[in-house]
Amino acid sequence: MDLSTPSILAELLNFSTSRNQKLYVVGGALRDRLSPKPDFDLTGENAAETGKCFSRSFNLTCIPLDKTPGRQTVRVVLDQKRHLDFTDLQGKNIEEDLSQRDFTINAMGQLLPDFLSGRENIVDPHNGQEDFKNKKIRVLQGPIFQSDPLRMLRAFRFAAVLNFEIAEETLSQISLHKTALMESAQERIWHELTLFFKSPDTLSLLQVMHDCGLLDCLFPIPDETSTFAQYQRLESLLREPKKTFPEYADELSTSGFLNQQYLLKVSILLKGIKEETETRSTESPGVAVAKDWNIRVSNAETKFMDQTMNGAGYLAKMHAEGNHDQAELYDLVKMTGEELPASVILFICGSHLVDVTPFCNSVLKFYYRQFLPVISKEPLLNGEDIIRQFRLSPCPLFGRILHCVQKAQVLGSISTREEAVTLAKDIIQSQSAESE
Repeated sequence: MDLSTPSILAELLNFSTSRNQKLYVVGGALRDRLSPKPDFDLTGENAAETGKCFSRSFNLTCIPLDKTPGRQTVRVVLDQKRHLDFTDLQGKNIEEDLSQRDFTINAMGQLLPDFLSGRENIVDPHNGQEDFKNKKIRVLQGPIFQSDPLRMLRAFRFAAVLNFEIAEETLSQISLHKTALMESAQERIWHELTLFFKSPDTLSLLQVMHDCGLLDCLFPIPDETSTFAQYQRLESLLREPKKTFPEYADELSTSGFLNQQYLLKVSILLKGIKEETETRSTESPGVAVAKDWNIRVSNAETKFMDQTMNGAGYLAKMHAEGNHDQAELYDLVKMTGEELPASVILFICGSHLVDVTPFCNSVLKFYYRQFLPVISKEPLLNGEDIIRQFRLSPCPLFGRILHCVQKAQVLGSISTREEAVTLAKDIIQSQSAESE
């Protein structure tokens, strides 16, 4: 079976017609017809049951998303990147259903056959097409934010993703109901924040979020002027890393690093919560912040942000003390791990000094041109070598030997296996002397 989107929708139309079932394309799917990355949502009477039967007929995976009677939703998975969501019609007709949605640009619907044939007869009771044309996010009338406070944050997510503005009356409603946001599940809040911060240009919306009071519910920043200035520098650097790091722009443009950029933006805001002055931050590096945030994120995301913030603090301390020692840099890299480049970026964006760029470039030079090339090679000495060479059983001394050997290799003081064995022997003898 051809699983291209037009083909699968044509198959769905034939299937639903045979069952005398009307399906409407709604919300984002209809909205995004005019922009990239369509995502297909469908509704109709007993649409969830239709989705289940369709998945069985074409041997597709069907996942229940909401089992609530009367508003069941199922997801039919086409492949890893595409799916169809079927939700039971809310209300007596499509107009009633659309009136229960969040924003005008999502409150549009069109019969599936009309959608596939490209007709213009869209059901649009709230002028969503006009708002889409004018690039406006406008909430529907009624208790929309009261029924689901997360929609306030979703307004900013849509504005960021679509590059739209939020209507003034919608911002007024957000300002009125902002404190209800934290009643939403933390996982849902984090999901919306993640999508928001993954957009490349969010500073202006972040300032709007602050002006209406919503940002303070998430990040109670004591000095928003300084924090927004750092945030602006961060977004500018992430857009054009070559301006600041001409020799390392390619490394900073890898998919792995790009996928973590949203966490750098959050780190700037979290850093601003507890940072009173730069002097204080350089005197007290190593303080975990992300793990104490009132929004629960994954352990991996917490680790990234805390190690990045701690690394930036240590870099600030090193720079303030004029310490460019490579041994210190090695210890810093071992502490921050893969978050070293992120720490450098957070430090340079958070610094009020004008002469930190050469220092930051020297740190990245050490990391990319000296540290990584060494640790990517076969180690000069491993645990089995130590056991055979010195007849030692595994013990804490192993870790010390391996650490010292790798550090010496990275710093260039040893380069051969023989030199590594000699260094290990010196460490063992020194340990024995200390014990005696």
